Amino acid sequence: MVVMNPRDARSRLLTDGELAWVYGPRRQELATVHVDDDVRLGDVVLRDVLGAAPSETVRVVKPDFDRRGRPSTAYV
Repeated sequence: MVVMNPRDARSRLLTDGELAWVYGPRRQELATVHVDDDVRLGDVVLRDVLGAAPSETVRVVKPDFDRRGRPSTAYV
């Protein structure tokens, strides 16, 4: 699960309950997005996502199921 600020989610075209790719330094996986006003703008809270430590930068990306290959990326 990835919890993020509503403005961050909106800028990535993500909505509450939607799946998003979470790219960490060692692996990537799909996680459910939860939108929460208590999360600071630019921060994310990860739960049950392997391969990411609290001090590392991760990318949260909306999956593009209409095309093959890697989706365009957006940094958090």
